[in-house]
Amino acid sequence: MRRIFVTGASGFIGSHLVKYLSEKGYDVAGLIHSYKHSKWLEAALANCTLFRGDIEDFLTVKTTLNDWNPDCIIHLAAKSIVKRAYKDPVGTCLTNIMGTVNVLEACRNLGIKRVVVQSTDKVYGDTLDATIISPVRPTEPYGTSKCCVDLLAQTYMDTYGLKVVISRMCNAYGYDISDRIIPNTIRKCLQNESPVIFSGDSSKRQYIYVMDGCAALEFLAIEPWVKGIFNIATPDVLSQEEIVLKVLEFFPGIAPKYVDSPKIKQIKSQSMSCTAPAYWKPKVGIKEGIKLTIAEFKKWGF
Repeated sequence: MRRIFVTGASGFIGSHLVKYLSEKGYDVAGLIHSYKHSKWLEAALANCTLFRGDIEDFLTVKTTLNDWNPDCIIHLAAKSIVKRAYKDPVGTCLTNIMGTVNVLEACRNLGIKRVVVQSTDKVYGDTLDATIISPVRPTEPYGTSKCCVDLLAQTYMDTYGLKVVISRMCNAYGYDISDRIIPNTIRKCLQNESPVIFSGDSSKRQYIYVMDGCAALEFLAIEPWVKGIFNIATPDVLSQEEIVLKVLEFFPGIAPKYVDSPKIKQIKSQSMSCTAPAYWKPKVGIKEGIKLTIAEFKKWGF
């Protein structure tokens, strides 16, 4: 298997994935909608064949996949920022749910058998050490949309015989321009500003360095015997305060600023038991991952 198509190729995980796959010698193409040009994206997408289009448009998806004829699709395109999904549940569902239907249906029509669909740990809601047989009980619009994505992928696997792999991945971090805790904290520190810690927020999340996530997606895509649902997870489960303090270990002259927690509904604590095949293991722990991410911000800008 040499030809891999990535939807959402200009997104956070997508841009790292196409760069990773290209450097490993795969023939990579990607679907992109719109993005802001940057040194990082120019480097990440340099060896990727790019197609522009909207994942919500079935004809665009089908025509693009027919033209390029991939061996496998890794479907990442989504509205994935939880806080934005609160403000735009309709747009989130249109992109995440109908975009996935379009990819799966195009694969069924074109005879493309292998699809990796990116789900999320958010489908489990407030659950610690979730396994793939734990109940799905999302607590907010993003998680709910991804729960629908997850079930759609299972339906196409069971009903139409597609070789679908569902990756329920924990919170990826790395070089990222989006509004997430680790990049936000690093950007503040690099500008010699105090990062924020929310007082009284004891909620915990599970983290994976983005390149470990890319390696997991590669494995799920290329191994012909792999199908079904997998939790992609690590031992790194930390609170918001712990994450900020981990970053501040690399900026000893900066102190955090404690503020009241925002009044929004959120998952309290969440983690998964990793059920990825034994051939894949995370290689980068949280301290090393933060160090690598800081270096990437210094290289690519913030």
